[in-house]
Amino acid sequence: MVANGRAAMERPAAAGIGDNGGPSLDPPEPPKEPSQDKPSRTQAAKALAKQLALQALRRAGPVGVAVLAIEAGHWLYSESPSIRSYQDEPKTFAELQQHASKRRPGYEDHHIVERGAGGREGFSRAQIDGADNVVSVPKYRHHEITGCYAKKNPQFGGLSPRQYLQDRSWAEQVQIGHYALRRFGVLK
Repeated sequence: MVANGRAAMERPAAAGIGDNGGPSLDPPEPPKEPSQDKPSRTQAAKALAKQLALQALRRAGPVGVAVLAIEAGHWLYSESPSIRSYQDEPKTFAELQQHASKRRPGYEDHHIVERGAGGREGFSRAQIDGADNVVSVPKYRHHEITGCYAKKNPQFGGLSPRQYLQDRSWAEQVQIGHYALRRFGVLK
């Protein structure tokens, strides 16, 4: 759908021996103080979640992740469930269904066929809110998936997935929904 939602925020590399002109392999330092507005805090927490995912791959696994999170400061405490859930490995569809409709910190329910679009297309509430259409996903990955549905995409003839899916069958909407879940590392 869109460029991988897990790309790291990177700072320019300092030139030196062995510098190939590429981005630094070290993630930027997390902010020590919170932003004053909630959207900025959420954006900073999402950026940190992405940094932590890279950090876990590059360094000492969970210990490196924990150290970086501690250095970010106490203000991230309220976002820590979402940061942790962003590290989840992809799950089977049954595993994602298992926790749907159970409010858990760091997770949100995701409708594979979008609620609003599904209603406009004439699909029944039973289909839209049914167990086969609702899964529990990491909060920040849910934001990435939802955001990608609004962005124009060459795979859909330059339309956004949301535009492309207008007047499409339930089956095609489910197929694209599963693709998005796989694309953003939620579904195996």
